[in-house]
Formats: sequence, C-alpha cells, structure tokens
Amino acid sequence: MDAEHADSAKRKTYAGNSALEIFEVLWRHSYFGHGLSVREILDELAKLHHVDDPSELPTAKTVRNQLRKLTTSEFLGRRIGYLTEADVAGIECKNPQPGWYVDAFLSPAEMRLLADSLTLSRISLDTLDELIGKIRELAGAAGDSIDYLDHVTTYTHINSEFLSTIDQLNQAIEDNHAVTFQYCDYGPDGTMVPHTSHTSGRAGTYTVDPYQMVYKNGRYYLICHLHGEDNLRIFVVNRIADVSTQGPNGPIPIEQPAPADFDAVEFMRHRPYPVADDPVRIRMAIRDKSMLNNVFEWFDDPQIKHSRDGEQFEVIVNAPERAVFWWALQYSWDGRVAIIEPESLRNRLYDAGVRMATIYKPAP
Repeated sequence: MDAEHADSAKRKTYAGNSALEIFEVLWRHSYFGHGLSVREILDELAKLHHVDDPSELPTAKTVRNQLRKLTTSEFLGRRIGYLTEADVAGIECKNPQPGWYVDAFLSPAEMRLLADSLTLSRISLDTLDELIGKIRELAGAAGDSIDYLDHVTTYTHINSEFLSTIDQLNQAIEDNHAVTFQYCDYGPDGTMVPHTSHTSGRAGTYTVDPYQMVYKNGRYYLICHLHGEDNLRIFVVNRIADVSTQGPNGPIPIEQPAPADFDAVEFMRHRPYPVADDPVRIRMAIRDKSMLNNVFEWFDDPQIKHSRDGEQFEVIVNAPERAVFWWALQYSWDGRVAIIEPESLRNRLYDAGVRMATIYKPAP
C-alpha cells in the first residue's frame, strides 16, 4: 500500500506540472496537419525524461485533461487543437496524421525567409549555426524544413564585431545618442583596413547620429547624419568597427535628430542602390517588355506608359541620379534601356561609355 500511495502521490504531483511538458512535446513534434495521439505524447514524455517505468509518467487520463485545459486558452500565444480524420483529408502537408497539435510559431515560409537572410550576412559559422538553431527552436516541428542549412558555409572574410555592432547601434538609436566608429574597407588580403574618403581624403573615426538600420540587396546599412555635414549618409554595417556611444564627458549628444516623419524603409525603397542623394524625376525608354521585370524589381512605384505596339514603354521613376546611373549601366549594353531625362544623367552615361569604349577597344 505504501508503494501504491507513493505512486499515486507522484502522479498527482505530475498532474499539476505536466501541462508545460505536454505543450513542449506538441511544439517539437506536431504541426497543423500532423497531430499526436495521447499514446504518442506519453512516448515522447518518456523520451524527454529518459524513463521506462510508466508509473513515472502521468496517466493517459491526466494527459487528456491537460490537453482539454490547454485548448481553452492560447498557451504562449499558440492555439492547441485536435485534428480529425476529416480535417487531415483536406490538408496538404508532410506526414498527415490526426491528433493533437499546436499552431506553429513560424510558418515554413516565414522561417525560411529569416534563415536564408542570415546566410547572406557576414557572420561567423558558429554564430550562423547558433542563430539558425534558435529559429529552429522557435519553429518547433516545422524547423526540420531548413535542414539544408546544415551544409551552408559562411563568407570567407567577415567582421567578427558584426553582431556587437548591430547591438550597440540599435541601443544608441533607442537611447537617442550619437556614436563614433571606425569605417573600414577590405584590403587585398581580405582584412579590414581604415577607410579613406575618395573625395575629402578623410580617414579615421566617424561621429554620426544613427537614424535606422535597413537590409537591402544582401547587405545591412546604417542610415545616419554625419556630424559636420548637412546631408544624410549610408554606411555598410559589416564594415563598421569599434563602435562607441561614449565621449569624454559621457554619452555623445545628437547633433541633428531624425525628422519626426522619417521612414527608413520608404527612404531605401526609392534607392535601387544605397546612396543618400535626394530622388529626382527620371524618364527612360524601355524597348523590351521583359525589361519591365527589372524595373519593378529595382524601383518603387514606377509610372508606365504603353506604346501602341505594346512592346515599348516610357517609364518614370523617382530615384537618386547616381543610383540610376549605376542601374542603367547594367541594362544599357543591349539597347533595352535608354535614359530620356535628365540631361545630366545622359551626359554621365555618355562619358562612361566613351571611357569604356577606349579601355575595351579591340587591338588593331
């Protein structure tokens, strides 16, 4: 009787604490379309605790009671439900199965988007593995869909301060403080060396008011105001080193706060390349319908006018002239794009064409 009493007491204690572990089992092993039976939940609990004795686990009745309680509220913001045979018949997924399940925290598409963006970041392999592992943990059973990332390697040349830099810049933005940092270039051997401005010859430490960080074209950028200048500047975050928010007398004060209506995402959408110049009206002729793919992929809200034959178009965009100059160089080689205005951009492209014609002129 003493053994039976001890066993009963153990199960009663477990009954009050089993909800969290049952939820964990559902999180790790179920998803919408693939449920678990009570027996399978008990099997997973046995694996979780490395036990073979059924008396050390809650009873099937306890599991059912806890599951019913979990369905009455959203545990950690996730809904728990039960899939019938009829439910599963209408769901397309891997290994469909009726039973108890918990809604995924991240859908496979959301998880892949986050994980793939990490592979484009210049971070170490250890950091990449750790962050992807955290995404897998958040995703639960759906995390198996990014197993292909086990074979992904990182960039050869990385900035080991990258995550620390993002953390410090983010804190400075939240606290409304300026920062100082060393901006770097890649040297011939791939190491980071101090950047020297092509226009001013300036090198060394920069002091800026950080406005926001934005991810675009596979890179992370800082939009900021450089102390002593009027226009905004854009820096590549993975080339920033030695960030500090402290000056000789404490936190560095902001020189020029961000405008109240500043929208970093909108700011970058109008810039096919990350230059801080003001957007201007650009008019161009598109001589191939397929070229419209590149227009819509690079520019936000282009205005399109059709020709009568439906194969040629006049396109108007608002973007910095210098950014459109770089963009046009990619697509002008076969005549599918011709800039109509402004004249200054046409002249810049003409000068570039003359220089390239001189450099690449075939030998007689």
